[in-house]
Amino acid sequence: NEYKSYLRHDMGNTGSAIKITDIVSYEDARSRLSYDEYEHLEISFKKILSPPSKHNFIKHAFLGFPVSFAERMYRVLISSGTTDLTVENVISAVVVITKGTAQEKLHLLFCLASSDGQKLTEEELRQLLTVWGIPPPDNLNVLFTVSETCGFPHFCKWYSKFRPSLGVYDWIMDDESKLKGILSLGKPTFMTYHQFLSEQASFTEKQVMAVEKHYVRLRKQFSQTKRFDLDVLYNCLHPLYSYEFAKHFFYGFDLNNDGNIDSRELVIGLSMILEGAESFAKFVYSMFDMDEDGVLSPDEVATFMRLIGSFCMVSDSLKTNDAPKDGITIIGFIEWCTTSVSMYKFHSHLKNIVYIVFGVKPDLTFNIIRQWMEMESEMTLIAGKAYYIANNDWFKGSGGPVRNEPLLQNETLPRNTPIVTREFGMLKRGLLHGVDYQIISPVLWFTLEDWYGVDKAICRKAKFLPAGGVVVDLFPIRLNFYKTPSATTKIAVEALNKVHNMEEAVSAVGPLKHVLMYVGYFYVDDTIKSVVQLLGRGLKLGWEDIRLWNISNGTSQQKLLEDGEDRTLETLSLKHSSNILIEVRNNDMSWPEEVVNIIHQNQKLDRKTPTAKVNGATGLNNLGNTCFMNSSIQCLSNTKALTVYFLKELHLHELNQDNPDSFKGLLALRYADLIKSLWDNSHRAIAPLKMRWTIAKFAHQFNGFGQQDAQELLAFMLDGLHEDLNRVTIKPYSQIEDSGDRLDNEVAEEFWNNHIARNRSIIVDLFHGQLRSTLQCIQCGYKSVRFDPFSLLSLPLPENENVIVEVFVVRLAPEHGTTQYCLWLNNEYTMKNVYKKLREKIPDVMNYLFVELDNSVIKRVIGIDEPLKNINFSVHAFELPGNDPTPDPYIIVYNRHYVTMEQYFFEWQHRQVELFGTPFIIPVKEGLSKVEGIKTSIKSCLTGKYCFDDDFAEDLMFTINTVKQNGRDCSSCPWSSLCYGCRLADGSELFNCSHLTVDWKSAIVHLIRQYDDDVPIYEHPSVEEAKCRQSQPIDLSACLQSFTKEEEIGEGEWYCEKCETHRNAYKKLDIWRLPPVLIIHLKRFSLQNGKWQKCKRNVLFPENFDPTPFLVQSNRISLAQRLRTESVTYPKTVLVERVKSTVGCDDYDALSINSVDDEDVINSNNRNPRPQHKNSVSYIMNSMNVMGQKKKNDDRPFYDLYAVTSHTGQIGHGHYMAFALNPNKQWFFYNDSQVKKTTKSRVLSEPAYMLFYERRNLKLDDLLPQFSEDVNNESFDFDASFIMSKMSSNRGKSCKVQ
Repeated sequence: NEYKSYLRHDMGNTGSAIKITDIVSYEDARSRLSYDEYEHLEISFKKILSPPSKHNFIKHAFLGFPVSFAERMYRVLISSGTTDLTVENVISAVVVITKGTAQEKLHLLFCLASSDGQKLTEEELRQLLTVWGIPPPDNLNVLFTVSETCGFPHFCKWYSKFRPSLGVYDWIMDDESKLKGILSLGKPTFMTYHQFLSEQASFTEKQVMAVEKHYVRLRKQFSQTKRFDLDVLYNCLHPLYSYEFAKHFFYGFDLNNDGNIDSRELVIGLSMILEGAESFAKFVYSMFDMDEDGVLSPDEVATFMRLIGSFCMVSDSLKTNDAPKDGITIIGFIEWCTTSVSMYKFHSHLKNIVYIVFGVKPDLTFNIIRQWMEMESEMTLIAGKAYYIANNDWFKGSGGPVRNEPLLQNETLPRNTPIVTREFGMLKRGLLHGVDYQIISPVLWFTLEDWYGVDKAICRKAKFLPAGGVVVDLFPIRLNFYKTPSATTKIAVEALNKVHNMEEAVSAVGPLKHVLMYVGYFYVDDTIKSVVQLLGRGLKLGWEDIRLWNISNGTSQQKLLEDGEDRTLETLSLKHSSNILIEVRNNDMSWPEEVVNIIHQNQKLDRKTPTAKVNGATGLNNLGNTCFMNSSIQCLSNTKALTVYFLKELHLHELNQDNPDSFKGLLALRYADLIKSLWDNSHRAIAPLKMRWTIAKFAHQFNGFGQQDAQELLAFMLDGLHEDLNRVTIKPYSQIEDSGDRLDNEVAEEFWNNHIARNRSIIVDLFHGQLRSTLQCIQCGYKSVRFDPFSLLSLPLPENENVIVEVFVVRLAPEHGTTQYCLWLNNEYTMKNVYKKLREKIPDVMNYLFVELDNSVIKRVIGIDEPLKNINFSVHAFELPGNDPTPDPYIIVYNRHYVTMEQYFFEWQHRQVELFGTPFIIPVKEGLSKVEGIKTSIKSCLTGKYCFDDDFAEDLMFTINTVKQNGRDCSSCPWSSLCYGCRLADGSELFNCSHLTVDWKSAIVHLIRQYDDDVPIYEHPSVEEAKCRQSQPIDLSACLQSFTKEEEIGEGEWYCEKCETHRNAYKKLDIWRLPPVLIIHLKRFSLQNGKWQKCKRNVLFPENFDPTPFLVQSNRISLAQRLRTESVTYPKTVLVERVKSTVGCDDYDALSINSVDDEDVINSNNRNPRPQHKNSVSYIMNSMNVMGQKKKNDDRPFYDLYAVTSHTGQIGHGHYMAFALNPNKQWFFYNDSQVKKTTKSRVLSEPAYMLFYERRNLKLDDLLPQFSEDVNNESFDFDASFIMSKMSSNRGKSCKVQ
């Protein structure tokens, strides 16, 4: 009857997939929940399922359920057509599982098995049962006798009749199941870490918490690492106590001799000092028993007596003749301590250290403070160390809070303004030390703060006096730091990039508002760089992402402080209460102050900053990820010939607006305007807005806010400038014949002539060279040769065949710890080679277990034949027991502890297990197969690993449980029991589990995790060797060799004309002709496995570059030598034609060759003499080394470096910068708007991306055209039609090119 009434219930839409809300509606689900349950589920949904993805649903929301169940549940919950989960669907699902009726749960099972929730096939049900490990019931065929599919009503009838076992459904329906509750009504009770320590020591829980607070504070104050080592303890005691005393005092605490004092060791040691005379004597004995032999040797006794004497007069010396080894035993030492007056005084000193340094509060605190103050009054101040100022009135009284307010001046600051420095407040003038205030150490101040409370912490730094001596600098200056809200700067950048005129941008963005954010107190001898670094740490930014402006005189006269980063605040004229603006670089690398001032065309900021002292040392504002454009333009700007060409306005004579491939001259005009602004020395930095808009207009790929490739931008600009300035008005059609059996020289000349017949411009003259591309059929040997022009020489970075395999070796013996190895191996090797290398480095280890470790869990075991190329992670190698090739039996042990979850969907999820640390392996030897033997081995390993005493109690600290490989689920219980592992009980029979866990008690897990964090991983020397190999730079010559290396291309990529089919072929590139200005692009970015990767290896590039070894061998002879050889076989008339064809002199009326003498000079007699043009014979002969041949008087074509573009960071998050050699021979560093002098050594060490070389002794007059008539620059923004009319009238006039 129950099933029938349920089937009569309206199930909603039956024509579409069943949704979870069709089983139990959201309203019905809410009515079944209490207010607390519903609120808990709603909060859990927001925090756990954010975002509401499938991964979060399976890993967090349905944690503990079988993955197959969670995946199918996720499919049911999003069956409504949406791709995201909703809180309504999740709540309905939780209610069905925990509070649903039998029929509702059965319907949920039906939907989990059915693909659409309407019909169920036998295959779908069998598949579901197979996934859950449930054998199909015998009566399953009854369900599908009538039809191949069944609906939910028929499924209900079948289930009510046969009641088969259906796995998950049985689990959900079980009254004893843990799925009945949603909200946990109570929290599990367990002993806290402080309670655990208070039981081990004679301290209350409150005292333990006070000690740990001081412990953490002192470690943060004095430690460069997370460890509380000897140096930290010495800094706490210095200068009151010597280093020798600190060393022995440290040894008394360090029970496990690991060079670190953990909080447990500290609490136990402090309690021994305070407990009584006998306990104190034992602690002192451990301080001086350095060899731990149980006897104080004569030398150790002498050291002890010497240190005692430094504290007090020793009237009762310790005798050493009552020990069998001529030393003092612990019993004799205790007897002497209980009667010794000297030991009593020494005990008082150590108790004061316990009280003041470590914060254990005694009964008579004020007397302890006064005693410590008397000691500090005699101490010597240390320059650079921080001290605190305390009101002397407090020391005259009897306690109460320390009130420093009367010592401070009244400062008017907005309420709750954060202070970014330890220093605070301005002291009143005229205060006297010892009368009005006291100077105390940080440890004493921390104790006063904890015991009595303080109102103002006044910290000051000690400094050297010019005349000698050390004093505390009482009067730092206060700096007020202002900042611009980030939302305003984001709007400004978007406005700047979306509009193409300033009026729209100004209307969209108002002036920046500067808000007081912080104040800080600094000393006049602090550098501005140290201030920036402190602010960077506070803002969690790199110091290079922050700039400071002095706005003390108002924003209209603000002055940038970055130029004096190594100068002090005093030399920068910063005074008390100076206003400093913190400018934080935007995510797109732009500076907000620059962007807003550009929009408002406000040059006040720029004019008040120092203008560039050198022509060309002008920066370019970043307009939003435009560093790729700025760096390329700066390098082009420092190309002397090109810049002189535009500064002389020679481009106005050669604008080609009729060229269909050009940008109607607009790109050339904009670039000319920009070059003039960069070299007029009027501004510190300019905004390349028009250039940016022009590039974005004609090349949409460079529009927007994304990062771009500087090389792609440079190639676009060179091509665009060339087309705008192309001297060829009508490009002739040219057809390239196959190379055939012709000489390379002949084919190269034909290709070059065809190129310059269509392309002649200042860009071609300066940047175009020629490559030889050879394809040879592997089958028949047929060869095809082409000679293509290039403007940038793109060189690949040689790939390294070796890879670094990072291996963490975990030894069986705990004292060995974990050691990191880095193995330099061939990428084609397997893990067998890793094993061989480890055997060489650790000969006494025979067997390893190689695993991939993920969040302290062994994710998978790596086979010995696994290729290294498949390993993209670090490998953990666990030493296995046994000296034979076959290892002895072993067990893997995990570290775990229980955590309490605040958000969850089912009550049993409230308490979860969490794995931590590195697993360890214990051997299973003969006679240790029983549980007792296994537990003994684990305890022995833990004693060595965590330095516990041999008699530590298992039940008090941990339990041992059996688990599966994932370290989470029980190895013996079914998953439906939700068991995290059954405890390994004493007295059990033979043990057959391969994985165990040590479940640490909550009281001790804090100490264990602290120990794991403090214990370092030892680095084998191979780590440093591998880093050196990995960072070993590549030589530029290796890149050129890789570029010219022959490679094989696959079948289908090249058509062989001789074979008349597609063939495999050899391909080879060679440099045939080099331009006067050589740009080398280093291809750092490559596509690997579908992702773009960057090669970070540094490339060594020379300042003076000789490319001769990389030119084609047959092309190194001079042209005159070629003509001399060819004149033997060719008549003079034919030779003239070949020369004309070679140099492209088709506009000459005649060319006669009188002779070819020893000087390699060809005399050209022209009927109508003209100035020497670059395509004239004599010009080419005088510059043969540009084209790749050698002159007799200058055998090698040397090139000199003049600019570099570098790239730092990763793809999508990197930054381009430029370095360029100014005409005054000074190198400059261009970082967007920032321009600074730099050194040649820094330039040569940069991660170069593009290199700019110029041929040595290059004469500008040989490259620049000369015109008899000037074009007037009648307006700043040139009118294209006006220029074209000028140019059309000039085209028929004489043009000189030298």
